Amino acid sequence: MTAVHRETITGPGAWKSSDFSGGADDIAFGLGPRHLAAIAEAMKAVRGRGLALEEITRDDFALGDMAGELAAQAEEIDRGRGIIVIRGLPVDDYCQADIEAIYLGIGAHFGTAVSQSVMGDRLGHVIDVTDVDPNARAYRARQELSLHTDLSDIASLLCIYPAGSGGVSRFASALAIHNEMLATRPDLLEPLYRGFRWHRLGEHGAGEDPVTPHRVPHFSYHGGRLSCRYVRSYIREGAHALDEPLGGTEAEALDTFDEIGRRPDFQLELTLGRGAAVFVNNLTVLHARTAFENHGDPAKKRHLLRLWLASHTAPAVVPEIQVFTTGRGGGIPKQEDGRTPSFERNFEIG
Repeated sequence: MTAVHRETITGPGAWKSSDFSGGADDIAFGLGPRHLAAIAEAMKAVRGRGLALEEITRDDFALGDMAGELAAQAEEIDRGRGIIVIRGLPVDDYCQADIEAIYLGIGAHFGTAVSQSVMGDRLGHVIDVTDVDPNARAYRARQELSLHTDLSDIASLLCIYPAGSGGVSRFASALAIHNEMLATRPDLLEPLYRGFRWHRLGEHGAGEDPVTPHRVPHFSYHGGRLSCRYVRSYIREGAHALDEPLGGTEAEALDTFDEIGRRPDFQLELTLGRGAAVFVNNLTVLHARTAFENHGDPAKKRHLLRLWLASHTAPAVVPEIQVFTTGRGGGIPKQEDGRTPSFERNFEIG
């Protein structure tokens, strides 16, 4: 475990909701005609070469001057506020396959897409499948999701169709929460730095243990930067599987972290509209989602595309932060037995 960092974290990454006077407008990168023209040229090149989705790289999806603008946005993700929204992606002008290629091509300017589940999907589809799989992983369900991080450097969502109602995204800075705990409950930081053994929810590779053999630090400080990795359900399932209930201080520390993160002054809320994509730093920004109901028209069922990216320029982290043995850039191990991301939990999704 790294030593508990006991100095207030400053800089743009330690934000609260009041720091965004214009709401989502403060973090928006809007696409105009010249951007759309660059995307069209890049798509023409991808089609001409017959590239499959998994073959598209940053060099394949060259965007001219727009590439420099995206590099600045990547810096904002990795070392700035940790969250941006790209608006105006041309989802009405292209077929589904082309939209997927455009999204992955733009994402490639931030990082390399990694596997998100046992399916090995480098481009995921966030849709409600609980009508056929009640044990589907959280991103394939419609229940409320509590604040958490995903298991990659960067996570992104592109809205193809929003929900009929609900589905509001919420974000909070882990750095700001750490500052608040340091100011009000510094005694609870040590168990979070010590970390927890995580259950891998059935997505571990062959020959690996269902529960991490090491403690995954909730907070870690390395190279002058604080990182956070957190999914409460993975921690609860790990404690259950090991028959090692969380101790009083451990549970209090997690509850306090959650309580602070839920406060309105710590949360930034936004609803992604059609053609909008959000990119977040999974080491500094937590995200959540309210429950939702699908649109009455089945053709407009809530549908988001998702990317997990290994950042091209991410700062170093402690190795213990990795949940799977594929390492920082490997994502979740692909299984060859046709499994889907599904796990019969002992606790509610969240």
